Amino acid sequence: MNVSVLRTLGFSAALLALAAPPSASAAKKWREYTECNVIPNASNDGDSFHVKPSNIKTRTYLFRLYFVDTPESEKSLPERLQEQADYFGIANPLDVVKVGKEAVKFTENFLADGKFTVYSRLADALGRSAKDRDYAMVLSADGRDLSYELVRNGLARVFGSGTDLSELEAYGKSEDFWWRRLRQAELEAKKEKLGAWAYSSGPANPLEALYAPREVDEQDVVLSRPIYLYPLDAPNGQPMGQIKAGLTVHVVKGATPDKAHVRFTTSSGQVYEGLARFVDLGI
Repeated sequence: MNVSVLRTLGFSAALLALAAPPSASAAKKWREYTECNVIPNASNDGDSFHVKPSNIKTRTYLFRLYFVDTPESEKSLPERLQEQADYFGIANPLDVVKVGKEAVKFTENFLADGKFTVYSRLADALGRSAKDRDYAMVLSADGRDLSYELVRNGLARVFGSGTDLSELEAYGKSEDFWWRRLRQAELEAKKEKLGAWAYSSGPANPLEALYAPREVDEQDVVLSRPIYLYPLDAPNGQPMGQIKAGLTVHVVKGATPDKAHVRFTTSSGQVYEGLARFVDLGI
C-alpha cells in the first residue's frame, strides 16, 4: 500500500508528519556491578543467573543476558524446545537439552573466577522466576563478553532483546553493530559445527546467517514515544511517517535483522501494517 492510499484511508490520523528524529529513548542509565560472584541456584542456566556484586553490599540480583537465548537444559517446555530445535536445524528436540546443559556448564566456568563485571539498566526481563530479573551484559576480567562467547561456541541463538551499547566504554558500539557481530560469530560456529550446530543437518550459508530476519516473540508494545514506520516492501526505504506515542503496536515477527513486522489499529478502527526498528520498539 503506497503513501497516497494510506493518506486517503486516514493514515495521517495515526501518524505524525515526518519531522526531526525524536530525542533518545529515556532508557535507564547503565549501572556497573564489579567483581561479581555467582550465587548457586537451581534456576541458574546458560543465560540467566543469580549474582552478588562486591560493590553493592545490600542486595543480590538475577540477571538475564541481552541479545541471546541458550537452549533449554530440561524438558518441561516442549514447545520451546521445538522452537530452538527448528532454529538450529536439530531433528531431535532432546538433543537441544544436551546443548542446554553444555551452555549451563560453559557459563558456570566463564563466571567461576568471581571477578566478572555486569552492566545493567535494570530493565525487566520477563521469565518464570518470581524474583525480579533484569537484562544485562557480562564481561570477564580479561574483557570477553559472555553473550558473544556463547554464540561463538554454538551454545546460544541470536535472539531476544538487545540494547544500545554506545554509552558503555567497555563496548562503545551501537545495538545494530552488536547484532551484526553476533550474526558473524554464529556463522563461524555454524561452519565449525560447534555446540548445537554439531547436531544440525543444514549447511552453513553466509548470506542466510548474516541477513536472516531476527527471531523475536510475538508481543504487544505500548509506544512510549513516536517511532518511524517503514513500508513492508521496502525495508531499507524512507519511512512513511511516525506512529504516535501511546498506541499499542503488535509485533508479528522479525522481518530483517533490525526491523520487525508490526500491526496496529487506529482510534477509527483502521488496521495498518509496516516495519519498525527493534531499537525503537525497545525489544
